[in-house]
Amino acid sequence: MDDRIEAARLEALSQIDSGLIQGAVFTASGGMPVIAVGKQCVHPVERAMTEHSRFDIASVGKVFTAGCCALLTADGELNPDAPFVTYLPEYWDGRSDITVRDLAMHVSGFDNSKPYDSADREVFHHELFRKRPVRPRLEAFEYACSNFILLGKIVERISGLRLDEMAKRRIWEPLGMTRTQWDAPGEGPDEVEHHFPDHPAGQHNDGVCFHCGFPIGSGSCFSTAKDMMLFLQDILERKQFPAEYYDLISTCGYDRNGDRRSFGWDMRAVHRPRSFSDRTIYHTGHTGQTICVDPENSFAAVVLTSRTGDHEEAIRGRMRIIETLYGK
Repeated sequence: MDDRIEAARLEALSQIDSGLIQGAVFTASGGMPVIAVGKQCVHPVERAMTEHSRFDIASVGKVFTAGCCALLTADGELNPDAPFVTYLPEYWDGRSDITVRDLAMHVSGFDNSKPYDSADREVFHHELFRKRPVRPRLEAFEYACSNFILLGKIVERISGLRLDEMAKRRIWEPLGMTRTQWDAPGEGPDEVEHHFPDHPAGQHNDGVCFHCGFPIGSGSCFSTAKDMMLFLQDILERKQFPAEYYDLISTCGYDRNGDRRSFGWDMRAVHRPRSFSDRTIYHTGHTGQTICVDPENSFAAVVLTSRTGDHEEAIRGRMRIIETLYGK
């Protein structure tokens, strides 16, 4: 294991030297320690990354929205194959054949336009519920944050709780995830500086999340490598929650033209580490994060970085770190 850790550390340092990332914190299943390299921030003073560094995990937070939906499904309160307007009848004219599962797999027909981007709560909701799909459901995969914002609204409608409170009560606290939250924590000694769009450390980097001022299902949570590993380790072990929860998030529900999705997770080969099985589920975040679970090979990994370079190259860079940690 020591050779794998050192190789992964050297890979991360190479990415720092190339300007792709400012720093990284990573770990993997099997008792691997948390490794930190590079800088946590450079403004207003330089701080080194540590195992306690907390990142804006951007779209990786969508897995918590999906997880809340999966738990409500296991409770018998949510039918993933029901039209989503069953739970949100205020959408448009209350008619749509788009299902909850369609939203979670990004095959609803919505595009990634964001007419709801507003600091005015009333405008936000009005535009969210007026947004219409650009194609029929299941016709094509298109990643769209509005899919998960709607899922978050469904979670709140069914549970009667704010989205972050639902995640805290049903996922984070049971798993011992004490450093994860949805609201921006603000300045602090462990908050990581990101660069999209140069918001201070401890603030949402996604513009919609920054403007709206309340938790939304598209993500932008804050977490640490240790907390995220607790979350992934549980998916490997399948011990904390009902079987329906694990089955829903880990089963491929859409497979067409190379686009493979489970409920809330990516399963495409394009960003899957080499040697990992096609059962692997993973998610990436715009600010520089990748989490993945391969149940067939009993392996999970977390790579959290502060990205400063090209988006696609940074994803490939995180894949290389994970492949090195896996070592097979």
